[in-house]
Amino acid sequence: MNVHADVLEATQRRALEAISPIAAERDFYLAGGTAVALHLGHRRSVDLDWFANRLDDPMRLAQALRDAGLAFETGQVEPGTLHGRAGDVAASFLGYRYPLLSPLQRWPEVGCSLASLDDLACMKLSAIAQRGAKKDFLDLYVLLEHRSLKELIRLYQQKFDTGDVAHLLYALSYFDDADRQPTPVLLRELDWPTVKRSIRAEVEEFAG
Repeated sequence: MNVHADVLEATQRRALEAISPIAAERDFYLAGGTAVALHLGHRRSVDLDWFANRLDDPMRLAQALRDAGLAFETGQVEPGTLHGRAGDVAASFLGYRYPLLSPLQRWPEVGCSLASLDDLACMKLSAIAQRGAKKDFLDLYVLLEHRSLKELIRLYQQKFDTGDVAHLLYALSYFDDADRQPTPVLLRELDWPTVKRSIRAEVEEFAG
């Protein structure tokens, strides 16, 4: 796969390389904004978000990271969830029961797997339905250069086994919270008003 490794700061790259062997042993894959950025190269993303089908013992995973020599500082821990920091880099590990729609994309130079663009797009739609952050809308805008919203919603319904997308469509047109948020560091020109207009147009076309 073509990876835009330049989206990573040096500290992120070191943390990713240190975590990847432990993550791979436990079938974790990288998703979230950093995975989208690695695929598409449009912005920087500061967190490392790892997902696996299950995470039975978060504290055991935290200890495994430390045993491997990683300076991992445990943060919030809940059943199936581990948040912490690997040095200066935030890292989260989540048990995630939803199926993968497409095969994982292997990044052999680092030793990790990334979720596919189809799965990442579905996860972005889910994130927007929950919180509507500016970074998620920016990611979606770039993802929509590869698939239409109609196609992504079909995949979303398949991944999350749902037919109800009314709340999602509302969330895709609600930008009040995102308008007040800072813009992440962009590596290509993305005009926020243009992003909003484009997503609204996709929603209107889908709604017919």
